[in-house]
Amino acid sequence: MQEQGRFPWSRSKVADLVTKLTDAGVIVIAFDIFFSEQEENPVTKIMSEIPDLSKKYTIPFAEITKQVDADSKLASALSKNDTVLGFLLIDEQLTNQNLPAKNSVVRASEEHTNSQINQFPGAIVNIPQLQNAATGTGFINAHIDEDGFIRKAALINRVGDKLYPSLALEVARLYTLAENIETRSNRLDGITLFEGIKFQDKWIQTDEYGQILIPYKGRAHSFPYYSATDILTKKIGLEELEGTVAFIGTSAIGLADLRSTPVGLQYPGVEVHANIFEGLMHPELLPSKPNWSQGASLLIIALTGCVLSFFSHAKSARFIIVLSLTVTSVVIFLNVYLWLVQKISLPLLMPLLLIIILAGYYIIVGSIAEMKHSRKIKSMFDQYVPPERINQMILQGKSLSQKSERKNMTVLFADIRSFTSLSESMTPHQLSEYLNEYLTAITKIIFDHHGTIDKYVGDMVMAFWNAPLKDENHARHGVEAAMSMIHGLTKINQLFAENNQPAIKIGIGLSTGDMNVGDMGSVYRKAYTVLGDTVNLGARVESLTKFYGVAILVTEETMKECPHISFRLIDKVQVVGKTAAVQLFEPINFTDKLDEEQLNEVKKSQQAITLFYNKNWPQALSLFKELHSTTVFSPNIYAIFIERIKGTDLQTLAKDWNGAFKHTQK
Repeated sequence: MQEQGRFPWSRSKVADLVTKLTDAGVIVIAFDIFFSEQEENPVTKIMSEIPDLSKKYTIPFAEITKQVDADSKLASALSKNDTVLGFLLIDEQLTNQNLPAKNSVVRASEEHTNSQINQFPGAIVNIPQLQNAATGTGFINAHIDEDGFIRKAALINRVGDKLYPSLALEVARLYTLAENIETRSNRLDGITLFEGIKFQDKWIQTDEYGQILIPYKGRAHSFPYYSATDILTKKIGLEELEGTVAFIGTSAIGLADLRSTPVGLQYPGVEVHANIFEGLMHPELLPSKPNWSQGASLLIIALTGCVLSFFSHAKSARFIIVLSLTVTSVVIFLNVYLWLVQKISLPLLMPLLLIIILAGYYIIVGSIAEMKHSRKIKSMFDQYVPPERINQMILQGKSLSQKSERKNMTVLFADIRSFTSLSESMTPHQLSEYLNEYLTAITKIIFDHHGTIDKYVGDMVMAFWNAPLKDENHARHGVEAAMSMIHGLTKINQLFAENNQPAIKIGIGLSTGDMNVGDMGSVYRKAYTVLGDTVNLGARVESLTKFYGVAILVTEETMKECPHISFRLIDKVQVVGKTAAVQLFEPINFTDKLDEEQLNEVKKSQQAITLFYNKNWPQALSLFKELHSTTVFSPNIYAIFIERIKGTDLQTLAKDWNGAFKHTQK
């Protein structure tokens, strides 16, 4: 346009272009342009402006008018080669339309009356002079999808009861020297289903609308482009153009023929026709939609839905995502394979949309179900582990391990005194409610002090600290829980008294040390529990509370971890199953809450037992008797030591005696 002037050009220049292309050996020339109006003759214009001009001069104006007529020049050039002019089908009925008399489409008269082929009421056509001079004509309408992209092309369209070919189809007919274009259709229940077209020996299958998928060769300029200036100035000639087909159109921005296609957003419309022609000449390049394509699509959708529905049920979100990606890959691979290798086009959007919908649905449903399941499991484990500890375990996630490991922990055993005699006075139902009331209150106290319930064995409760989550103050929390349990019995017994039920007394034993913790059991059933000598010692210590007449007994290791609590030394013992002596202590109260009287007794008790261990029995006996008569604590331990001193002869004591009392019963 820079060298030849603004567009549209004079048809004289277009005629020169056609002549140059013909001389260069172009076989078929096609115009993606239509010439719907006559070009004004300059001589006619002059004479209309100066009516008396012919009287003043003896110039043969009629001859000159004919010589400078641009339409005549173009018609002459068109007639010297196989040329195809484009025309535009429109949705308006034009009164002055003159549809091409030449129509290469041959069909039976009764066909396509009820077909799905697009029908147009009118057309913008070329002027008769040019239309009659051209070898053929074809419509240049583009089929634009709802998203604005051109993916399909109609080979056949209808105006009234006549079928007309597209520009590319008419070019293909002329290029192959075919006399006409045959159509093939199938009538079913009074409806004509278009199947395809045939020219020369080429069969082109279409959909029921007479459309094909455009086999784009690539991005814009995949075909050779030549500037009209280079043709007119003969820079491009016989060597480049001989034996070719030329599509003449516009590719400049502003001339309204740049289209959106899957291979480019600013794609020249004239090259769309070139791609269609290429596909018509090589049908193997054309993706097809066979009659069974809809059934195949439904089958793929059904299989996709079944696979996702079957395997996604009750699965984790991660599994569903992996499964969805796998199914998506298979569907895309199958679709691409059919497209590239078999040239079969199947819809891809619906299967992918179904995968997204089903994956989202099962992820949401699974998440909701998992949340409900987690709440259910949490509510179940709330009976064993404090709720806040479960929340910490959930937050800890993968770092939480329940494999058996050896840890320094504190274990607690609590047992009801004289439970057998209590149970004999109740019915099974009464006993069940009685125990439930007691165990609920005790368990809450343990949970409040960060403990984990190991098990209930009848009236016995076993709990531990420092597992499954770390608790650096496990001994402290265990002892505080034991003290709270004794204080909590007051409220429990008040409730029992209101129901005319017997009061409960319990004994509690605690032991601190290394023990094994984790999932233990068989392949049929496992339990998260603790094992080891420290655990056994805790059970033995609990059983000694009755012997010493105290509510709580702890080992020396437990006592050392609780500097904020004051303890009374009870005894040094050798329990059943242990060879080493163990010191037992009774927690009295928090040190800052001890009164002077309690503090003095704790000191005197320690002094008396120390005198006993040093074999200074007269002074020890005197001090034990004093304590027994003035004690604010349980006097049983003082009575035991008084009897032990009176019943022992210093002369018969072994040389290695260390003051430990050996218990022979569990």
